[in-house]
Amino acid sequence: MRAADFEARYRAERDPWRYRSSPYERAKYAATLRACGRGPFEHALELGGSIGEFSALLAPRCRRLTTIDVSATAVERARVRVTGLPVDVLLGAIPDDLPHASFELVVASEVLYYLTVPQLTATLAALRARMPRGARLVAVHWAPQGPERPLSAYLVHAALRAQPWLRSHVAADEGDYLLDVLTVR
Repeated sequence: MRAADFEARYRAERDPWRYRSSPYERAKYAATLRACGRGPFEHALELGGSIGEFSALLAPRCRRLTTIDVSATAVERARVRVTGLPVDVLLGAIPDDLPHASFELVVASEVLYYLTVPQLTATLAALRARMPRGARLVAVHWAPQGPERPLSAYLVHAALRAQPWLRSHVAADEGDYLLDVLTVR
């Protein structure tokens, strides 16, 4: 999917992936929060922050949370959702618009498989430059293949585990989704 495709979905529906109401999303959010750890994290980054549902759950564990999403409509809704929380919601594409900062935690939930192989490679290089030793990367992706996603969850997670700068701590196949926790060596 291109940026325009995401924007069209968010304009057509307030919550196109049912983040607020889906039992799958609620269970995945709980598992993802456990994988992130209690914090507090000085600065965390959420890739593909969407409408801010997970951001609102993660923010209390962070002194500062930055989210980025390619859809202006999603970003607008996220800004409303996280009002009063220590969250900066950015409009931008991955990897080109990633902020130049240092992040103790990066969360990539159901976003990396929308990238092409060159974009994934560039994203990993950009993250490496922004994550200090000991920083945690939590990746969660829906396992079934979809025509709108150029990469499979299995390919993305294998690529993450193959990075020499990352050490895998958790590699779980939960049936519906894959969840990996990696730290920077």
